[in-house]
Amino acid sequence: MIVPNKVTSFNESIIGKMTCILTILKEKDISIAELYRRTQQYFEEIDEFILSLDVLYILYTIEVDFDKGVVKYVKRDQK
Repeated sequence: MIVPNKVTSFNESIIGKMTCILTILKEKDISIAELYRRTQQYFEEIDEFILSLDVLYILYTIEVDFDKGVVKYVKRDQK
């Protein structure tokens, strides 16, 4: 489930699980395979992990550098 509801808690939702990805990406750029290895305990299936990456990409919170083969956290200007 993407968003929490009566049946799905925040921590079980994709939105809740995205935080573990962001925590790692804020430290350094990392390959998708290594990112999955480091976060797989938070996801029941790999499709939840991929959906989390999709949502973060759509929200322009992460970007993929295909030349280097890494996922990067997108830093935004503080105002």
